Order: sequence, then C-alpha cells, then structure tokens
Amino acid sequence: MKKRLLLFLTLIMFVSCDSKQTSFEIKSLKEELSERENLISDLKRQINTLEKKNKQMIFPQTSDYYRFIQTVDSEINVAERLKTGEKKLLDKKEFDDTLDISDNFFVYKHTSEITQTTDSQFESFIRDFDQVKSIYGSDFFVRAMTFYNGESLPLEVENSKTDIHILLQATELGYKNKTFVISDFYDVDIKSLKKKNNTILLTFEHGKFPRKTESVVISPELVKFMNK
Repeated sequence: MKKRLLLFLTLIMFVSCDSKQTSFEIKSLKEELSERENLISDLKRQINTLEKKNKQMIFPQTSDYYRFIQTVDSEINVAERLKTGEKKLLDKKEFDDTLDISDNFFVYKHTSEITQTTDSQFESFIRDFDQVKSIYGSDFFVRAMTFYNGESLPLEVENSKTDIHILLQATELGYKNKTFVISDFYDVDIKSLKKKNNTILLTFEHGKFPRKTESVVISPELVKFMNK
C-alpha cells in the first residue's frame, strides 16, 4: 500500500514538473513570437519610408502647388491641371468706365473676368508685348503684359479694348508655367508689380475721366481682384 502511494505521489510530481516546463516553453515561444512580430512591423515601416523617399527622388513634383500648404482657412482657385484648350473662370468683377468722347460722357459698363488658360502659343510670343512688367516673388516669377484683344467699343474714335496677360513661372525646376487673362478694359496702363507678403500685387489704371485704379492679387494658388 505504501509503495502504491509513493508511486502515485511520484507520478503527480513528474506531471506537475512537466506542466510547469510546458507553460514555461509556451511563454518563451509567445515572447519570441511577439519580438519577431515587432521586428516585422519595424521592417515594414522602414520599407514604407524608403519607398516614399525613392518615389520623391523619381517624381519630385507631386503637385503644381509647389509651395501651397492647404489649411481650413486657405483660399484657392487656380486649377492644378487643365486639359489642352480648357479654360477656367477664377474671378470676375463689374466695372463702370467713363470715357470722354467729344464732350459727351460715354459709360462703358462691363464685367471683367480673370481666366486661367492653357494656350501654349501664348507663352511663345509674350516677350513681344508692347507693355510689359516683371517681378520675382519669393519662389515664383510674374510677367504682366497688355495686349489688344481684337474687340472695340461702339465709338467712332480709337476705342480698342485691351486684355492683361499674366505669365507665372516657378523658380524651381519641374513645374509647369501658368497663364492667366484679365479681360477686358479700355486704355490700360500697368502701373506696378509689387511684392505683398507671399503674393504679387498687380496695379493698373483703365478708362478715362476719371481714370480708375484696380489691383489684382497674384500667387501660384490664387489670382483675384483685390477689392470687389
């Protein structure tokens, strides 16, 4: 009887030791598995980081808005890309221009529009415009020119209407030029192009008796009339 009891106790001790050994091995395996999972996750993060850096090196231009950081309060109206021949209306404003014709006042009421264009021929001959002013912004270049648009007012004297063409070039490589047209005014005179914060302020006069002054804000992401 005593021998049986001793044998039974010995078996219980072996089973208990074996159970403890198994639990220890399971715990060790779980810890090793967790470490390997953490290593795999870390390697995936490193791969993603390297892929992003490689993509930036191959394709540095991810957006035409090369300096624009969009926020909740930001304003943007320039299209990132336009199809060939496509135009986009960015802004418009009503004007009443008074012209002195033979002692009679002629009021030219019109709506001026700022339009983004994709006219590739425009860029090839902008250097030949009669009136031209240029300026460098913080990281872009602006050239503004006046050009007769082929239309005229219903008057017997010289009355051709004029558009203002704008070329915007990035000073960094890899970004396309943007072109804009401000239509259509009488007797336009570009007075100045000045830096204002991160934008360029175009100021011009138009009409007669009295001459009126208008300003347009220009930046890679926004082109609009200053006051409306």
